[in-house]
Parts: sequence; structure tokens; C-alpha cells
Amino acid sequence: MTQEQCERAVKALQDRGFSASYVQGAPDDHGVWLDNVWNDDLQESHSFRIHDEEIEWWGVETGNK
Repeated sequence: MTQEQCERAVKALQDRGFSASYVQGAPDDHGVWLDNVWNDDLQESHSFRIHDEEIEWWGVETGNK
């Protein structure tokens, strides 16, 4: 993943009402996190990193606008 791909995916997710953020771990480790995902069973929210394939899919979504 590149920083640009991740930023496009974050924008697409945010445009659709999701709380998402770009993160960089190591210099070559770029990723996207979904934040404040509610779990009814646990009655709390969580954040998690989405897969590279999902980042690619969401990144393409912004190119169609």
C-alpha cells in the first residue's frame, strides 16, 4: 500500500459517514483504520485496520467522483 492509496480510501470512507484514519507504522507500512465501530454485544466501540484489498477497493471509489 502507498500513502496515496490509503488517503484516497480514508476520504471515500469519510465521505460515506465512516470514521476512518490513515496510519503509518514502519516507513513502508501504510494502513487505514476504521474508528469507533460499535459492538452491540460488548456495548463498546473498537478500531481496527482494514485489509489491503479493502483499501484498494475504497481508493478506487474516490476516482469515480
